[in-house]
Amino acid sequence: MWNLIADVGGTNMRLASVAEDGRMLRNQTLPSKGEVGLEAACGAFATTEGSAPRHVVIAAAGIVANGHVTLTNADQSASEPGLIAACGAQSAKILNDFEAAAWSLETVTAREVKVLQGQGDFPPGARLIIGPGTGLGVGALAMDGARPVAVPGEGGHVGIGPRRADLVPVFEALVALWPEVAMSDLTVEAEAVLSGTGLPYFYRAVAQAMGQAVQSLEGPQIFAAASAQSDPVARRTVALFGEYLGAVAGDLAVTVKALGGVFVTGGVVHKNPHILDAAFLAAFNAGGRYQGWRQNVPVYLYENENFGLIGARNCAQHLD
Repeated sequence: MWNLIADVGGTNMRLASVAEDGRMLRNQTLPSKGEVGLEAACGAFATTEGSAPRHVVIAAAGIVANGHVTLTNADQSASEPGLIAACGAQSAKILNDFEAAAWSLETVTAREVKVLQGQGDFPPGARLIIGPGTGLGVGALAMDGARPVAVPGEGGHVGIGPRRADLVPVFEALVALWPEVAMSDLTVEAEAVLSGTGLPYFYRAVAQAMGQAVQSLEGPQIFAAASAQSDPVARRTVALFGEYLGAVAGDLAVTVKALGGVFVTGGVVHKNPHILDAAFLAAFNAGGRYQGWRQNVPVYLYENENFGLIGARNCAQHLD
């Protein structure tokens, strides 16, 4: 028997067949916005394998509810019953992308990470994964006895606000620019800062607070301008991005008691690893009476970009 797994984002859907022992056998990449929908693509892939898969597990960038997902950046949806029917499988499971990311931590190795804090070995305990992208993804892997359990989360929607008095004007401006994400006059959802969607708003808020002309820049342009040191607003924005990423990661580590480590991942940090600097760690460890506890939590840059497929594979092996 074999399992069919997939990692589906707004641009591509990557499908693979997996042997019972977890070995990847064959893979295929299709456009998410193409003419072939996810269920049909999985059905066609299964047909070429010559037999029906035992399980189908999909990691999807979208809102998963009651076995159904609508992709965030592609005009299509899929359901677990639809996948079972299309593939002839015994079962199907759709995971949120960061639920799958959490599952990938079951088999993470030292070769896949860069140590930011702590030692290179992975201690026992719950593991937290966090990654800024289009939104801010968060998940955790905990243990139920000897069995791993992935815990999906919506940590991108926790509240953040000024960490210092000089940041009050920044958050006042951000609330005025994007009132939908406001929780109070000075508090916003974390994604309003820590995501590709929120970063342009945050940049404009920083510009207003600095008394600078407001430009319309997208996330990659902001990071590029900061790296080139050609725009003081971009430099300030990116510095604050790293600081707030550290603070939110540290807060969530305390929330789930992530003694097994915090794994930072995603396209933003893979392309801009310099943001995981001393200021990032200082914010991560700023925990009041829990500062010493935070300093003992290992922190890693998780460099394997295939965590969606790996997580789907790991989940599939626990469905029997």
